[in-house]
Amino acid sequence: MTPTITASQQSVPQTAVPTAGTGSTSLFGLLLIAEALLSVIPVIVLGAAIGWPASLGKPAATQLAGIAAHPAAVAWGYAVYLVYSMLIAPVMVGLAARTFGNLGSPLAVTVVVFGALSALARCIGILRWLTVMPVLAVAHAGADPALRLQLEWIFTGLTVYGGGIGEVLGVSLFMAAALGTLCVGSLVQGAMPRWLSGVGCVGALALLGLASPTFGGPQIVPVAAAVSLLSAWMLAAGLWTIRSRQQGAIV
Repeated sequence: MTPTITASQQSVPQTAVPTAGTGSTSLFGLLLIAEALLSVIPVIVLGAAIGWPASLGKPAATQLAGIAAHPAAVAWGYAVYLVYSMLIAPVMVGLAARTFGNLGSPLAVTVVVFGALSALARCIGILRWLTVMPVLAVAHAGADPALRLQLEWIFTGLTVYGGGIGEVLGVSLFMAAALGTLCVGSLVQGAMPRWLSGVGCVGALALLGLASPTFGGPQIVPVAAAVSLLSAWMLAAGLWTIRSRQQGAIV
């Protein structure tokens, strides 16, 4: 006998049905959004306390005095910045997996490796502000002029070296390689909207431009502009991830 289909069975409305990975994808989208917003906190906290990041261009004595005058704000601001930098690694792993389908392809491996290197270099650069620099600031505040000068030399040396690791390698070169590989690969495979991949490519070029002065070139990209563009891209990628998953769950 042929089964009888009732009218109620014929008119089944569209409903959102959870699919495998829906929850994890939504959580990853929220992680991207949180990472983008997290980058704003150090600017607010350290900016109010010591005028960061513009303070990095001031004389060593001025920077040391600022750290000594606002130890709690400096510690909290750089602690948040450290968390943000650590999360770069899982964010890039998740983006590589979502863009290329798995982590076994050469493009995905490249994104993961450079993302992890970026996170590591950033963390090494930031740790000096949570460990050595506060000690130097306290010593500088109570030292005689001759000792202060020596402490300022040490501070300057650590800043140049730590900045080379954290800013040049971590923020600029490694992150540009990770983001650039991800977005070029996405353009080829159509894994993201073309506008999102295109903005990511522009962001990668902006990050790469930050390293220009290190190699004798001009300062062609403001640091704030490149970092803000990266945060805006992560925010957009997070919103797109959540929205595309919600649309894909309608059956």
